This record gives sequence, structure tokens and C-alpha cells, in this order.
Amino acid sequence: MKFDSKEFNKLLDVTLIISVLCILIGFFLWMIFVPIPDIELSSAEELRVAHREAALNYPLGRFLLYVGWTGLSLWAAGFIARLVQKIKMKKQKK
Repeated sequence: MKFDSKEFNKLLDVTLIISVLCILIGFFLWMIFVPIPDIELSSAEELRVAHREAALNYPLGRFLLYVGWTGLSLWAAGFIARLVQKIKMKKQKK
């Protein structure tokens, strides 16, 4: 199946928008909005447990962050492929 340039550009735009939204929503679900007291006195494991407990929805936020970053890398790969295609077309015209 071959995409024409308008369809491919539209697909890239949709991928970028969805990826950025997933990253933003995932970050706010994963983020801690309450300060943790005595952060210097806690061990790394205690901080991880406190982060999981204090976050709004830690597993969903982490999943959305992963989905967003994956989509953003796919968008970047598609954007680079599109640039390479345009460069090749300009070289063929010369």
C-alpha cells in the first residue's frame, strides 16, 4: 500500500498530536503533586514506594509516557523518511 504525500503528512500530524497528548497526560498522572517530607533521610527504595503511593495513577501514567515516547520516535522516523524522499526527488529533477 502506497501513501501519497497528503495522506502521509496527515498521518504524521496525527501521530505527533497523539504522542504529545499521551506524554502530557502520562506525565501528570505519573507526577507527584504532594511534597514528600524528609526526602534527604529516605532511602531510594522508600522514595520509589512513596512515589508510587503519592502519584495520581502511577502505572497508567508510566504506560502513557512509554506510548507517547514510542509514538514520538515513530513520528521522527517518518519525518526523516519524508525529508530523505524530498531530497531524492529534488536530486532527480536536476
